[in-house]
Amino acid sequence: MKKYLLFKTKRIKRIFILFFFLALLFFQSCLQDQLDFDKITSPDWNSEWALPLVNSSLTLKDILNDTTGVIQEDSDGLITLVYQSNELLSLNANEVTGIPDQGINIEELFDLPSVPPNINGFIPINITLPFTTDTVGQRLDSVYLKSGKLKLQISTDLNRDNASIKIKFPSFIRSFDRDTLTLLFNANHQQGVHEIIRDTIIELSDYILIFDNSFYTQNEIQINTIITFTGDNNPDNSPYYFRMDNSIENLEFSVFFGYIGQYSYQLQDSIVLDIFSINDGGNFIFSEGSIDFNINVNNSYGMPILLDIIEFKAHHGGSSPANQDVYIYGYGVPALIDVEYPDYSQIGQTIYTDVNTENSNILEALNISPDWLYIIIDGISNPDNDTTINNFIIDTSHFNIDIRLEMELFGTINGFRLADTISFEFKNIDELESVLFKFNITNGFPINANMQLYFVDSVYSYLDSLLPAEEQVIMGASVGAAPDYRVTNPVSKITNIKLEEENLLNIENTEKIIIKATLSSTNNQDVKIYSDYSLDIKLGALAKIKL
Repeated sequence: MKKYLLFKTKRIKRIFILFFFLALLFFQSCLQDQLDFDKITSPDWNSEWALPLVNSSLTLKDILNDTTGVIQEDSDGLITLVYQSNELLSLNANEVTGIPDQGINIEELFDLPSVPPNINGFIPINITLPFTTDTVGQRLDSVYLKSGKLKLQISTDLNRDNASIKIKFPSFIRSFDRDTLTLLFNANHQQGVHEIIRDTIIELSDYILIFDNSFYTQNEIQINTIITFTGDNNPDNSPYYFRMDNSIENLEFSVFFGYIGQYSYQLQDSIVLDIFSINDGGNFIFSEGSIDFNINVNNSYGMPILLDIIEFKAHHGGSSPANQDVYIYGYGVPALIDVEYPDYSQIGQTIYTDVNTENSNILEALNISPDWLYIIIDGISNPDNDTTINNFIIDTSHFNIDIRLEMELFGTINGFRLADTISFEFKNIDELESVLFKFNITNGFPINANMQLYFVDSVYSYLDSLLPAEEQVIMGASVGAAPDYRVTNPVSKITNIKLEEENLLNIENTEKIIIKATLSSTNNQDVKIYSDYSLDIKLGALAKIKL
């Protein structure tokens, strides 16, 4: 039986190293709100006017706009990004096993014993029936039912005026008073009626099914029938028949005791790492000790389970696709997990299996800046197929795998390329003679950026770019020595960019701005990102109106 499960992770808006892009995105949104040229066509305006657009200080939490709890910081303020998948792969009780519907059709012939009139006689008919199980080799000891129906129809051609049929089901025990299910039917013969037919439906909720597994029997239930009659002068038409047509349907259990058997499950899921989702090249190299990788299996099924991770892969897309296999125990070591399970004294409890990932290559896998992690697991219950052990399942039994990935922002940035597109539109640009933008940026992050903004039309045809070559580089702040790697001196830069009438006409049909940036740490130096780092941005505009 295969189960395919899909796990959806929470989305993070941007990786921390996008602060340059997000600053410009913020700048762009302010332009849309404030730089509306419809507002300056009035003759009451001066031919030149200045407008402060942005005066903001952005920390990492502002930049990521975190609402998911993914950002954590230690006592020193060092930032850690946390991905935690609760129930990445899971199996509920009704996905593990069930009880098939049962159909039982019996016909027994019997001879009527010689009984004088007005004297009672008895005919016992004892029936043993095998119970169909959900899989080969499954052993049912007892099953507590929370729903189900027994549909029963009996018939006989017995022709005695005073007769009854008593059917006892020793395998069906009512849970609240331990009474055995017993049915009594009137079987009095009626003149002119050849066959007596009786039927009934019994609700099986709150019943316990007890199975016979003694000696060479397996999963059998007992049905004991006694036909009682009073002798009379009607002819003896032996042999008579006794027929039982019944079904047991829609069985759902609250507790299952026995041997569940071997089931195979294939589980697959993926974890999206949005922090790398718009990386078009390069990577972030995490330093040793910066990654904490935990796999935990939670199991409340009372049976052993073996997991085999047959594929665990990190994938990076974009223009430079890359893949890296993840080995949880190290290269060449089979990724098998023996899942611990509760015994009879721990029914209802969850037992945890912590997987030792100390030798995993997760650091190598994350150093390709993957968009997502993909995992496929084959699981099997009772892997040793030891039919002598005792299993149990309750209807709240649950099995799941949790993966927690903590990425301390400590490492080097190596040509991390970003590309994104935002909507942008000028209004009444023909009213302007020129626009001068003045940027005053103080960078408190230890990351260099080489950036360019491209103006494109609705079909992404190139119109113009914004930054001249000498203004495309924004240097990162300098940092101190290990082990803290704290920023010692933020870097400030003032940039003036003037768009003349010719430039403005070039970008008049702009509908999108494509932002491209390459990020790196200076001289491949290790850096750490702290919560008090900020990017301070002041932006103003001086517009000259045509007279």
